[in-house]
Amino acid sequence: MNRLPEDETECEKRKEEEPEREAAGNFGAGFVAGMLAALLMVLLFLTGWNIARRHVAGQRQARQESEGGAEILTDPATLHKLDEVQSLIEGNYLEEVDSELLSAYMFKGIAAGLDDVYASYYTKEELESVLDSSRGTYTGIGVVLSQNAQTKEIAVDEVYPGTPADLAGIREGDVLQSVDGTYVPGMELNDLVAIIKDREDSFYIEVYRPESGEELIFTIELGAVEIPVLTYEMKEDGIGYIRLTEFTESAVEKFQEAAGALQEQGMRALIVDLRDNPGGLLTSVCGILDEVLPEGLLVYTEDKDGNREEYSSDRVRTVDCEIAVLVNGDSASASEIFAGAIQDREAGLVIGTTTYGKGVVQKTFPLDDGSAFKMTVETYYTPLGQDIDGNGITPDIIVEDAEGGETKEGASAEADEEDPDGTGSERVENDPVLERALEELRN
Repeated sequence: MNRLPEDETECEKRKEEEPEREAAGNFGAGFVAGMLAALLMVLLFLTGWNIARRHVAGQRQARQESEGGAEILTDPATLHKLDEVQSLIEGNYLEEVDSELLSAYMFKGIAAGLDDVYASYYTKEELESVLDSSRGTYTGIGVVLSQNAQTKEIAVDEVYPGTPADLAGIREGDVLQSVDGTYVPGMELNDLVAIIKDREDSFYIEVYRPESGEELIFTIELGAVEIPVLTYEMKEDGIGYIRLTEFTESAVEKFQEAAGALQEQGMRALIVDLRDNPGGLLTSVCGILDEVLPEGLLVYTEDKDGNREEYSSDRVRTVDCEIAVLVNGDSASASEIFAGAIQDREAGLVIGTTTYGKGVVQKTFPLDDGSAFKMTVETYYTPLGQDIDGNGITPDIIVEDAEGGETKEGASAEADEEDPDGTGSERVENDPVLERALEELRN
């Protein structure tokens, strides 16, 4: 039997099947290669994504460090810790919790955490008191109090004329013993002020009067008090004298009135006494400088990004005469702006001792619930670029106050803080700084 044709047919079939097997093999190899390429792309993407994530995280950490780490306030770990503390208080604290007080001190703690000695958190009530003080008026009894650092004795340094304290009979030198039944000796000054301001109806104050040895009780109530931030008089030889204790909102108008009255009396030179003046409003000091300086730069500020803002005087002046500015170590902030502008613009002499050295500006930011947060936002410089912060203004003529320029215990040089019923200082009658200024202006 001849099988050759069948063999030929099988060979032909095998020849026809070979391209199909080759195509199938090529498809499988291509599929595997494609999968490997896709996997490689995924690996490259994941590697790039991890690198980018680490880069972003590094940038975020660097930004937190450069911005002071404020994001920690809303960090999940912080919120978790707050939950833990809340649970501990609710489960273990013996007394009843005052939620408003707890909230206030939480935000006061944030202000303290900025390491900014001028940063503060104000409750709604505290903010209203601060704003009243910056305007030059407040609700109180009208006294300046000081506290002895050793004995904690709280005494009356000054009584503002026509105020509730003055009308009741309280006098300078009286030592406070009790307020409405609350024992005062040993109490912190700020706590005492808070007690006084919290009275709604008439109350009584018990004092000891050292000069007579009497213990006296006065019935008193709170009233509107205008802070006498400015006094003036005409000295000999046509030399006017203005003492300014704080740059409040009303200080500009009061300065204009005082300068006008002195000019009517024939003023030919002016002494501006800023000793123990803790500062106040930037707008106020610039307003007063505008009265005594010709057109030009008064002060400029720079923020964290280096943005500069300039404050200048115009061509209109109400005072055009020789000026002497008196300063000491408790002349701060706006007082230093005033002295620095007079010095740099060569408009007069600065006499006394080196000033406090507060060359930063605070801004108070209102919050939605009526409270506010204050912090340092700018540095200010004199017209010629003197950096006051930490350095102060060095007088043209250095003269120490009597008794080394000391002030009573409790005197404060912290600028931009309003405390009308707080600490104060007293000048002695022997005044070599004033005498030197008079001598210079006579010549």
